[in-house]
Amino acid sequence: MKQVGVIGAGLSGLTCARILREAGYAVTVFDKGRGVAGRLSTRRVPASDLQFDHGGQYFTARNPDFRQQVEDWCERGVVALWDGPYVSLDKGNTSPPPGNDPRYVGVPGMNAMVKDLARDLDVQVSLRVSGLNPIGNRWELDLEDLATGEMKRWAQPFDHLVLTIPPAQATQLLPEETPLQKQCREAVLDPCRCLMLGFAESLGLPYGAAFVQNNPLRWIACENSKPGRSSAVECWVLHANPEWSIEHVDQSHEEVVEPLKIAFAEAIGRDLPEIVHVSSHRWLYAIPRNPYSVGSFHDHDRQLTICGDWCHDARIEGAFMSGFTAARQLLATWS
Repeated sequence: MKQVGVIGAGLSGLTCARILREAGYAVTVFDKGRGVAGRLSTRRVPASDLQFDHGGQYFTARNPDFRQQVEDWCERGVVALWDGPYVSLDKGNTSPPPGNDPRYVGVPGMNAMVKDLARDLDVQVSLRVSGLNPIGNRWELDLEDLATGEMKRWAQPFDHLVLTIPPAQATQLLPEETPLQKQCREAVLDPCRCLMLGFAESLGLPYGAAFVQNNPLRWIACENSKPGRSSAVECWVLHANPEWSIEHVDQSHEEVVEPLKIAFAEAIGRDLPEIVHVSSHRWLYAIPRNPYSVGSFHDHDRQLTICGDWCHDARIEGAFMSGFTAARQLLATWS
């Protein structure tokens, strides 16, 4: 039985891992985070019922294979339609939003569908892969245990590795001679600064989310407008646009909070009520600037594969399809 190692427990990695596992292969997934999800993480505030989808906000389903998966998730209550309402927003003035595809979210958080894919898989968390060591035509992994600081080598060598981490991180692990280095070095993922706010009273806005124009923010969303959320506090997620995020990528939490609060008030055209919670997050690798549309890349000679949303159209659906495509191509090659 082939032993497959998947580096990264986001949507692409877990989609690929689940397909390979269901085809009978032994798969181990590694992630440096404390749990699965990647950029589909949900932030929960301790000792309160506040939660924020501070990464991926929603998804559409256009590809038939992804629609089939979404229908299954909907039937089992893993995801649900999010009606918004959505608007395009410019200094308090609203207009129709771009696109009219149905938009879905995970329930009770965006990480729900990633957790569903991870069920019964061998997922190793809080382990950062620090090195790939070729042993004949197999690979051994050097790991850093982020919980203890211990450095170790994974006991089981792998016949094939699938890297689903950001391309800038993949270049540090991949051997220089693999052609996959070219694709990774040419791909650029822009950062995104995110602000999470909880308010003592409702803002009373007639929409649940907005695509923001002419503002440091590009997106705002009310968590309470999503299905399956029950917080008594009105929670909002704000995403800065790539230009502002690049300019302020290295600034501290304290340095970004006030300008993004001002940008939020300017975008909605009214003063903000009392804030009872504020936190922020820096997504260093968030938005593919020049995504490919090929699904995944393979170096069959070295038993290496890379995939992720940057390989397939830069959307949540693209992340799924990238992992899906990678797994199907590997199964076709191995058969």
